[in-house]
Amino acid sequence: MSKTDHGTTDVVVGSEIYTLNFNLKAVRSIERFFGGISPALAELQKFSLAAASRVIIAGANLTLKPKEVEALEEEIYEQGVGEVTVPLITYVVALLNPAAKTEEELEKAAEEPEKKAKK
Repeated sequence: MSKTDHGTTDVVVGSEIYTLNFNLKAVRSIERFFGGISPALAELQKFSLAAASRVIIAGANLTLKPKEVEALEEEIYEQGVGEVTVPLITYVVALLNPAAKTEEELEKAAEEPEKKAKK
């Protein structure tokens, strides 16, 4: 489950809500770990547990000890790797253009001229 706006994406893992930020620091961290955004997407599309945890760590700007990373991976596994990975893929793609509008924002913008025209 996730919620996206221009600045953050909230990803629920177990009882925790991780707020992932759209910023250069997250992009650089993901690129450094995976060797680029494209390899990160490829790993997420394989539903890799390690990839999911690394994207959460980078996006939420977490500093975790190895045992804490292991605990996060356990939480992701318990929640369901597939359930957690889907919003992470959306997040990583959105990192490529963080100022873009969401589908909801585009629909709302399209409705506004219609409302003005009816007056």
